[in-house]
Amino acid sequence: MELNADLKNCENRRVCVAFSGGGDSTALLHCLCAAAESGITLSAVNVEHGIRGESSRADTAFVKEVCERWKIPLYSYSADVPALAKEWGLGVEDAARRVRYRIFLRLLSEDRADVIATAHHAGDNAESVLFNLFRGSALAGAGGIRDYIPARELAERFMPEMAAERVLENKGIVRPLLGVAKEKITEYLREKGLSWREDETNADTAYTRNFLRHDILDRVRARFENADEAVYRFSRAAREDDAYLYSLTDGYYTEGEVCTIDERAPKPLFYRCALRALRKFGVEKDYTRANLDEIYALTQGENGKTANLPRGICAAREYGKIALFCAKERPSCEYAFSEGEFAFGDLTVAVRRGGKIEEKREENGFRTLVIDADKLPQNCVFRLRKEGDVFQKFGSGTKKLKEFLIDKKIPKRIRDTLPVLACGKEVYAVLGTEISEKGKLDKNSGRIYTLSLYEKGENNKCIRT
Repeated sequence: MELNADLKNCENRRVCVAFSGGGDSTALLHCLCAAAESGITLSAVNVEHGIRGESSRADTAFVKEVCERWKIPLYSYSADVPALAKEWGLGVEDAARRVRYRIFLRLLSEDRADVIATAHHAGDNAESVLFNLFRGSALAGAGGIRDYIPARELAERFMPEMAAERVLENKGIVRPLLGVAKEKITEYLREKGLSWREDETNADTAYTRNFLRHDILDRVRARFENADEAVYRFSRAAREDDAYLYSLTDGYYTEGEVCTIDERAPKPLFYRCALRALRKFGVEKDYTRANLDEIYALTQGENGKTANLPRGICAAREYGKIALFCAKERPSCEYAFSEGEFAFGDLTVAVRRGGKIEEKREENGFRTLVIDADKLPQNCVFRLRKEGDVFQKFGSGTKKLKEFLIDKKIPKRIRDTLPVLACGKEVYAVLGTEISEKGKLDKNSGRIYTLSLYEKGENNKCIRT
């Protein structure tokens, strides 16, 4: 028999097989060796993880012997995964996965291959679907293992410093056997007279995947013929549906330093917008359904209501939108009023002598203000707003500064970062926004100052959107 491998991402390409010496990767390597008509240039990569001692080293020796016999170039690596797991604060399995992917990315970035082929099969996919569902995943988890992962996406997760490298374009990870059942792989191995190594830990049901494989799926397979292929077809349909729903999120989602979601988004699209934002901030697995529910609940709350999420991410309701952003420490600096530049975290206040009475232009979302310095009391300082601050709007009475900023529909995350010019509790200017009636220019104004607000390092860049 021949394996019904999906070679569409392998044809006429340099394919490097992740070869552990186990039955699945042995079958894949042999299958690709036989696919000469597909124009495949073949190599292999082996990673010895330092987990199983002599047994693992024997697997690597077997891999080297097979590659020499089949005349396949081999890239061989070793790592102390238990030590790295401790250093990175990860479980051994997660650390081993990170090590492998970093090695795969290195091979791709060094242009030694176009794709890395792994031997995941339909049984692995079924295990992943069940694992995701039992853990509480949504439709994305029902999609199981992906057939292809772009190298740039992997780099963003495992080696961000490499993500922009052009050599990674059109490269990635492929799974040619993903639609093939395990028993068919075993039949292929026996029919071709191939030998392979068995990882003794595969029988240990203390590992969750082994429990699913032996205690759950083996019983399902005994009752339902072709169960793995059926789960695979379901997972592909789920993945296609999920991809379509994600394609509809663009009209409700904006991405940047602050990611925003239109609160009118239908619930299935809203949740996917929230996931896009979490992934933008590097939250791949640390979130739960409860986190997504908490973000969605903000749509029914008051403006300014917030939710604290994993890894210091914050979500807030902001006038028809839900904003997700990295929470930042509020600076506590204070500067006496004078000409010059003054830093407030990511913002810079620029003060220069001179200006015109009509000068009140927009600077990419921040208004450039002019103020009559002769109307300012001594001891005015630039600082962030405080509880109890008051402000007199042009042609109006004095009100709490907080109420003024709410009336201006300035989100709380920005209200907390906008510097003010104040003396005591009296605010004479909210930088980038407005000056007080008590500091406005008139025909008798003498000492005029211009007050500008910029984002640090990028003059005139707006942070409100």
